[in-house]
Amino acid sequence: MMESWVWWILPCGASLYFVVLLLDFNKPQEKLAEQIGTQESRHREMKQRLMKVRSSRDEMERRQDELERAWDELEQTRTDLLAEANKKRMICVEGGSFTMGGRDQESPPNQRPVHTVYVNTFHINPFPVTNQDYREFVRVTGHRAPIHWQRGTFPSGLGNHPVVNVSWQDAMAYAEWCGARLPTEAEWEKAARGTDERPYPWGDRFVEGDRCNSNGMVGTTTQVDEFPDGRSAYGLWDMAGNVNEWCHDYYDEEYYANSPGSNPSGPEGGQERVVRGGCHVDTRASLRTSHRAGAAETYTRETVGFRIAMGVQDIRE
Repeated sequence: MMESWVWWILPCGASLYFVVLLLDFNKPQEKLAEQIGTQESRHREMKQRLMKVRSSRDEMERRQDELERAWDELEQTRTDLLAEANKKRMICVEGGSFTMGGRDQESPPNQRPVHTVYVNTFHINPFPVTNQDYREFVRVTGHRAPIHWQRGTFPSGLGNHPVVNVSWQDAMAYAEWCGARLPTEAEWEKAARGTDERPYPWGDRFVEGDRCNSNGMVGTTTQVDEFPDGRSAYGLWDMAGNVNEWCHDYYDEEYYANSPGSNPSGPEGGQERVVRGGCHVDTRASLRTSHRAGAAETYTRETVGFRIAMGVQDIRE
C-alpha cells in the first residue's frame, strides 16, 4: 500500500516540476511579446505623427504658394503705383534735339566734337536722391548703407542732403527698387542745359556762391533745395555743384566722335561709368553742363550721389 502511494506521489511531483520549468521557459517569450506589442504601438503612434507632419507640410507648402502669389501681386501693384507716383514727382522733358558737348576753345577733348542729339521724352527727378530717401530703401531691402552712416542711418540733420558714398551699383539698385533707372548721359545734359546751349544750368554767367554749392565755400553738402536761383531751364535743382551724379552710360573719352544722333546710350562696354555735374569742392570748369568724367562702378566718395529718371515707355497709362 505504501509503495503504491509513493509511486503516485513521484509522477505528480515530476509533473509539477515540469510545469514550473515550462512557466519559467515562457516568461522570456511573454516579455518579448510584450516588447513587440509596445513597439507596434509606438510604430502606429509614429506613423500617425508622420501623417500629421506630412499633412502640416502640405498645408504649409500650400500657404507658402498662396503667400508667394500674393507677394507677387503686391509687388506688381507696387511697381505700377511707383511708376505713376514717379511720373507725378518727376519733371517731364519733352522729346527733341539739343546741342551736346563743348563748343568753345577751353572745352577739353572729351567734350568734343559738339554735336546735335535727339532725345525722346523722358521724366527726371528734380532733386538728387536724399539721405532720407535712401534710408527707406536700406530699411526695406536690407541693402548696405553708405560707409559713413551709423546704425543704418545718416548723420543727424542731413536728411534733405544728397546721399553720398554710393557706388554706381548702389544707385542702380535704388533706381530699380523705385521702378525707375539712372538717366543716360544725353538725358542728363539736356535736362541740365536745355536747348539753348547754356554753359551753366541757370544761364551764361557763373556767379560765385549764388547759384550752387561749389569751390569749397561750405566744405560739405547742402540741402538739395538750397539754391533756387540755380535751377535749370526745366526746373531741376543741383545740376551743378553739391554732388557729382551717376549716369547709366559707360564712359569713353572719345565717344562723341562716333555718338549716334538719336537717343545715344553710351558705349557697349568699358571700365568706368559717366559722372556729371561737379561737386561742392569743384571750380567753375567742372560745373559746366558739358563737363563729363568717369569712375569705376564700385567707386564711392563723399562727393558722388545720383538722381533717377524714367522713359515714357516705363510708365503704364
